[in-house]
Amino acid sequence: MEKPPSFESKESVIDSLIEKLGEEEGMNAENILSDIVTFLELSQEDESAKGYLEEVAEKIGITIEEMMRYAAGKAK
Repeated sequence: MEKPPSFESKESVIDSLIEKLGEEEGMNAENILSDIVTFLELSQEDESAKGYLEEVAEKIGITIEEMMRYAAGKAK
């Protein structure tokens, strides 16, 4: 049985997916990333912020948990 890829190996894929999403939506990928990091900080108390993260995660095909972990890593 194959071992699933590590989260770290997925980070560059997520970067690419965010870049692609930005192109599709006519947005700058850095702005999307900035929004993700900002919404991550709000998501603990704000359901609409969590909803935004879920929407981005769904659009790029990852779980909300992966999106939040990714954003937390970028926030550092």
